[in-house]
Amino acid sequence: MSNNAVANEHLLTKKDVRKAWINWMWVYLSTQNMERMQAPAVVRTMYTVKDKLYPNNPEEQKDLLVRHMEFFNTEPTWGGLIVGIALAIEEQRAMHPEEVPNELVSAIKNALMGPCAGLFDSLYQSTLIPILLAIGIGISAETGSIVGPLVYIALFWAIVPTTSWFLFYNAYKIGLNGVNQILASGIKDKIISAANIVGLTVIGAVTASTCNVKTGLTFTFGESLIDVNAILEGIQPKILVLGMAFFTYWLLAKKRVSVNKIMLIMLVISIVGYFTTILA
Repeated sequence: MSNNAVANEHLLTKKDVRKAWINWMWVYLSTQNMERMQAPAVVRTMYTVKDKLYPNNPEEQKDLLVRHMEFFNTEPTWGGLIVGIALAIEEQRAMHPEEVPNELVSAIKNALMGPCAGLFDSLYQSTLIPILLAIGIGISAETGSIVGPLVYIALFWAIVPTTSWFLFYNAYKIGLNGVNQILASGIKDKIISAANIVGLTVIGAVTASTCNVKTGLTFTFGESLIDVNAILEGIQPKILVLGMAFFTYWLLAKKRVSVNKIMLIMLVISIVGYFTTILA
């Protein structure tokens, strides 16, 4: 049988694939544990199609589910495309068991879950979410309007699930070869680099527009009153905000201080600064 003929055969309909995706999205973190991480969610996904792949064959259905109980962990929302690929492989195995060894799907999941985690953590969690938050914060920062959170929610639900389904379904359609070509071509590294630049730009813009650090220090020189904050702002607007941002980065990246401790440090600095007039 030719490869093209095999590629054009399907046991699953688009509705079946959508049902599998919905089950994946619904439970991918709800059943997580340290031993298997997201594997129970993969099992649940395969459970939805077991009767289509192996009708009236409980032994093969059991083997299908057992195959996916091994450790699996990636960025789940968009990285679920790996599960789409696994679905395509399992479909091919159900049709042509002599051509698809049991170990193939396990090897593919293990090979792809790391690269996909790196790619989609950068794109989704480190870039898209900060951008959407920046838009929402920018709308409501001055007024406290509920419009900002509503815009964030609307954009999130318009982008994230749509992209997840697009990746999952197309990964199922193209199977293994297409995703391997993308990950092996070097495009992944370029996307991550571009995403990091965009993310840092957005975070910098949000910091500059929403944070405010001023000093209340003044000095009298003869009959002149010298306002230290005005001098600093004349050198570089919001230079104290920039300094505080670098200080926070130093605590996080260099000293490995936890976020909770940094919040406590900022609280202490704010209280001491207020009562000493160092901060205004």
